[in-house]
Amino acid sequence: MILRNFLNINLVFMSAILIICTSFSFDAYAKSGKGDIFTRFKKPMPELKLMSRQEFNKATRPVRKKPYGQDVLEYSIRIPKGWTEREDKSSSNFLLSQKLFLGLNVFYGKPSPDGRSRIEIEALNLEGSLTAEQWYLKYILEGGLTTEGFITHDGNKIESLMVVMDQDSSYYVRTMVLLNGDKVVMVKYFVPAQLIRVEAPMQEQVLSSFKLINKVNRTPVKMSKYRFLDIAELKYPSSWKLFAKKLRTIDRMDVSLLNLREIEAQEGRPLSVSTEGKLEVALVTASHSSTLIDEVKKYKQKIEADGMLIGEQIEVVDKIDYNENIDFAITEVYRSVDSTNNLSEYELWFSVMVGGNYYYFFTLLTPSRNERFALWAENSQNYKEILKSFTPMSGAFMERDY
Repeated sequence: MILRNFLNINLVFMSAILIICTSFSFDAYAKSGKGDIFTRFKKPMPELKLMSRQEFNKATRPVRKKPYGQDVLEYSIRIPKGWTEREDKSSSNFLLSQKLFLGLNVFYGKPSPDGRSRIEIEALNLEGSLTAEQWYLKYILEGGLTTEGFITHDGNKIESLMVVMDQDSSYYVRTMVLLNGDKVVMVKYFVPAQLIRVEAPMQEQVLSSFKLINKVNRTPVKMSKYRFLDIAELKYPSSWKLFAKKLRTIDRMDVSLLNLREIEAQEGRPLSVSTEGKLEVALVTASHSSTLIDEVKKYKQKIEADGMLIGEQIEVVDKIDYNENIDFAITEVYRSVDSTNNLSEYELWFSVMVGGNYYYFFTLLTPSRNERFALWAENSQNYKEILKSFTPMSGAFMERDY
């Protein structure tokens, strides 16, 4: 029989059907009670009565700088008149790390009995492919900070407000984080707590005036390639380890990917390796005898047999640009727990794609966003990049005799 490219189920209703089929069994652990990390930190910014553009321009002066001669760091900002500036960083002695910020400039307001306002501009190298939101949440979690306001403008820009102690004084700090190329640029405007009612509008408008002059594309994470014969191409981070199962038939092909981390040897313990995330990919031939729903059920049984209990749905991920040769795709996220260790919380990311004569199944098992946010952000962002780059090839559309 010649297999033709077909779908037995109307794609308009596919999403709802898959949600029902992937609502796997789960025990009393299903509700963690921790709350989503994004809802705990993301809060609206206070609404302020701002100056008119003319009033703001009259009260400020423009500044444009190119720190260390680097195009990627060139910026412009409007600074309140009367403020002083620290020595400009324009030398060629430029070195950024991924851990410590490098100061680009500091502007100081006029001294007062209540303290002194200031603006700090800093930069460091960006790790991995995190968004601005993910990077900043990681930053504040590691610092034990709490936000008063936190909004996401886009994948490369966030803004927050928090109260911090600095030299025994309280300050309201409004922060803007911008990603440009492989750099993180952070702008912080400190206002003494006693002055915030008066200075808050200026704080907001000055921060809003900050712009990076030269937009630079981010350097992609180094990726390796794996081909399922002439059927599909998979790209994955080169730091991950791929394990391909022995190919017995083109009706079903599987590979596993592990995000591995070496644990340094300590006295009495040798060097070891920890699995930080696991991704599985399966290609299954579409046929008249087995529908997509049948294959989803089989996948459910396999996951349960591996000892993972799947709970309530966390989200449906709808902002993924799948390959143009994909006819249908859906990605869902579920709470998950290892039946042999219910002390740790996991997430299962589950994706189904249809293209040509194949169904494509992807699953990512990762520590949850609430338990290990930095690792979760790395794993989930890499997973999205893998889905975006996955490409059905000519062999997926060939008619074959069975």
